[in-house]
Amino acid sequence: MVKVWWRRIKYRRAELGWFGAIVLAFVCVIGAAVARVLLGLAGSTLPFATFFPAVLIAALFGGRLAGLTAIPMSIVVVWWAFIEPFYEFTKPTPVQLANFLLFGLSGLLVVTLAIMHRQIVFDLEDQERGRELLFSEIEHRSKNLLAVMTSLVNQTITDKDAAQALIDRMRVVADNHDLMGDGDGAPTDLRELFVSTVQKPYGGKRIELSGPDVELSADRARSLRLVFHEMATNAVKYGALSEPKGRIAIGWSSDGDKVTIGWREMDGPKVSAPGKYNFGSKLINATLKQMNATLEPSFADTGYCYKISFARA
Repeated sequence: MVKVWWRRIKYRRAELGWFGAIVLAFVCVIGAAVARVLLGLAGSTLPFATFFPAVLIAALFGGRLAGLTAIPMSIVVVWWAFIEPFYEFTKPTPVQLANFLLFGLSGLLVVTLAIMHRQIVFDLEDQERGRELLFSEIEHRSKNLLAVMTSLVNQTITDKDAAQALIDRMRVVADNHDLMGDGDGAPTDLRELFVSTVQKPYGGKRIELSGPDVELSADRARSLRLVFHEMATNAVKYGALSEPKGRIAIGWSSDGDKVTIGWREMDGPKVSAPGKYNFGSKLINATLKQMNATLEPSFADTGYCYKISFARA
């Protein structure tokens, strides 16, 4: 799809006035005449060969009046400059009259199609602008709602750690709303997702990322953002990031449509399989189950390790 800013340069919404239409049609026809002369130097060609594009360009850029004006202008120029005897308005033969009529009818068809194309472009632009306004309104309202909910949580929950954990989860959900407006559901890079969700919030030097470029669908990105946030939160509370020297190595690979992520914590406290799952672990399992992903946890002496596999789309 043509970019919005390019469409605004390339097409005018309001059709030109009569003076502007005549000027544009004249410029297009003169350009076509020059091109026709240059083609003639290479050998004989059809009289109207370069004038069809002139009518099309005039109609696309100037609208209906400019396109219609370019048709009789083109006929007059061809009649005068490219039909023998040159540079004279002699009585045309029946064949020449037929050519003029055929060009005129073809020109009308070109103008009609050009106007239809302009209208389609304008309609698409209106739809895209409406979509952008809708997502902007959704984002604005979600941020207002987050502010209200944050205030309510702080006033209601006396346990500050529990309150902050709940607020962090709400913020991740709000960030997922922002993903809805990124480029028409455009794919999200897996590395960038790890950077924004894990590496930047919890220390770039302590978190190592390695893996190829992997593009994720918008749905996958929204789900994995929640999962990575909960895994990082668990690492801060119970895993490697709870120790000053602790670190995390995150690697991933792609085999066709299948993506495999390895999460390995090192230099943290010794860990073991939990007796029961906390809310964060339940949220991880539920989210991965919803996206048909598999989770293989292990509890090595070096720290928590996870293997996650899922389909990219």
